[in-house]
Amino acid sequence: MIVKRNAVETDLDDISGGVANDVFLAELSRRFLEQLDEAIQPINDTGIGKLFFANLQIILQHGLVLSVTRIYEPYSPRNPGRTLPAAIRHIEAYAATLPVLNRGSLVDYLAGHGHSRETIDKLANEQLSLTFAKTLGAEIPQADTASTSPLSQALAQLKMVRDKAIAHHDRVSPSSLLIPGWAHLVSLIDTAREALTLVAHAYLSVGYNLAGDASWPAHSLRELLHRAGHLERWA
Repeated sequence: MIVKRNAVETDLDDISGGVANDVFLAELSRRFLEQLDEAIQPINDTGIGKLFFANLQIILQHGLVLSVTRIYEPYSPRNPGRTLPAAIRHIEAYAATLPVLNRGSLVDYLAGHGHSRETIDKLANEQLSLTFAKTLGAEIPQADTASTSPLSQALAQLKMVRDKAIAHHDRVSPSSLLIPGWAHLVSLIDTAREALTLVAHAYLSVGYNLAGDASWPAHSLRELLHRAGHLERWA
């Protein structure tokens, strides 16, 4: 079945597709790194795989940083981009003409974030979208070292690493570039995936399974390492 969309929906679909690609790449890098971490000692013990896998980990780490920071890149009129803030800005700017295909998703989200369900239920689609965009925009992490949000602080650290050591090679001390803890990296990916899933379902009736899609290549890596004798087979 061919879905006919207006121009506003088509643009949101394009933006969402860009975010989905980066979420998938971030999920993929994360899961590959987790699988390699499980096998790192047996690999090192072989004496032949250490250099290859160590450099592969560096490549995956760089990919993870680039994907996560790109997802949350702030909206700019000069370069709107295909980012989560760009999707939120699009919903806000075109709330009057953007159809809401699944109101229940937005109502459930807003009711879970401090809004009265009774009040939200009565809003016209335009006001519902404006309220949603404002709420989601305030909830997602923003790169800010002064923020009280641990995820916003973690994102700011990632952006610093990207700008100083990956996208550019500034003359800075490596010790000054702090990588957030793994739990914060995972939370940044999870937050983006959940926000994208909500936007795509509410406005495009599209369902993403990005975590599942990324898990299969990671399972393949685990099976490969198992057959090479470096990992026990997973349950």
